[in-house]
Amino acid sequence: MATLLQLCQPFDHAVMAAVQSIGSAVMDKVMLFFTFFGEETCCILLLIGVYWCWNKRLGEYMLFSLYTAMSLNGLMKDLICRPRPFLNENFSDLRYVKTKGLMVDTEHLSDSWSFPSGHSQTAGSIYGSLMNGRRPWVKICGVVIILLVMTSRVYLGVHYPTDTIVGAVLGLLCAWVCGLLFRRFYQHRILLLGAAVLLSGLMLLVNPSGDSIKTLAMGVGAVLGMWLEDGLVEFRSANGFFGGALRLVVGFVLIMAIRIGLKAVLPDMMWCHALRYGLMGFFATFLWPWVFTKLGF
Repeated sequence: MATLLQLCQPFDHAVMAAVQSIGSAVMDKVMLFFTFFGEETCCILLLIGVYWCWNKRLGEYMLFSLYTAMSLNGLMKDLICRPRPFLNENFSDLRYVKTKGLMVDTEHLSDSWSFPSGHSQTAGSIYGSLMNGRRPWVKICGVVIILLVMTSRVYLGVHYPTDTIVGAVLGLLCAWVCGLLFRRFYQHRILLLGAAVLLSGLMLLVNPSGDSIKTLAMGVGAVLGMWLEDGLVEFRSANGFFGGALRLVVGFVLIMAIRIGLKAVLPDMMWCHALRYGLMGFFATFLWPWVFTKLGF
């Protein structure tokens, strides 16, 4: 694989140079906006919005697809170990848009591998799940969003074009395969998600990094929460706009409080990060559904 990726470098450089030829301060902001559609925060908001407010079964399917894609992406990155383009001397003439913000952070990426693109694979899986079986205009919108995320990663200089192509294809494949499994074995959906969690556990054997710990912890929390919700809550989609908005806004604020607030008060230790992400998964699939069901909104 390393040899094949090396042979792709002329193609990668030519495409990156072409994409970055439109570079400007305004375009930087535009591309940062596009890349947000593949960010963790955006995917969490979209996922819980569907799961809590619109279609519970679709939300479960999206979670299964997204988690499978995340697990596969982390495992492949740690096995292939491709450095980022801004760390490659052959790409030193190209731009690297470095930024650190609450919504988008490209500054820390030197500590992670490049292939395949996590943002592209995430976009392929989550928007691919939304596209599956939908009307043509929904599929067109989904494809456009995925392409914008892919382009933004190349423009920002954090991924090679081959990273984004392979990532998006793998994400769409995850959405398709998980959709087949979900329709066939829906009654065993908790076991299906548990299998995806076991896949993420393989990352710990390859490289017990902070990201692999967070992914595994969030999956364990989500599986436990889904199992309890299935027996104790069995919530339904929101009745009306107000109830759905209340579920989403308050719930999202509480999830961000777990993610960001606990990070500020807990020590910077691996088990603390695992606790935060485990609580996020458990809160989203059990605690908050239990609360809004009891309160009747």
